[in-house]
Amino acid sequence: MNKLTAVLPRQGKKIFLALSILFVVITIQSCYHYRVINTHNEPGTEYRDTVMRAYFWGLVNKPQNFHVPNCTDTCAALDEVVFSKNFGQTFLTAITLGIVSPVKVQWKCHKPCQREIGGL
Repeated sequence: MNKLTAVLPRQGKKIFLALSILFVVITIQSCYHYRVINTHNEPGTEYRDTVMRAYFWGLVNKPQNFHVPNCTDTCAALDEVVFSKNFGQTFLTAITLGIVSPVKVQWKCHKPCQREIGGL
């Protein structure tokens, strides 16, 4: 019998095991990242972000359609979009069995179009 089992009673062993598993789960957390970039990647802005949520397995989305507020120039398009889920968001999705599923969306706008001066 080693010292740990001699010191901890049966209930203490269960608590120690549960805390050990919780520690491992928290320290080995992972994130999901999906990145969509333009063919000619030339960002003109820094990342902006928001958290979007899907409820009831995607039947209700908040917001339904997301309009990017800072790419307002007529020829400025999205240059890069990143979808990410961190440990807390994944845990929330798992614990609610998919009823609540948040995701972080980040984007950069493309550089504005170059205006030609004096030519047709």
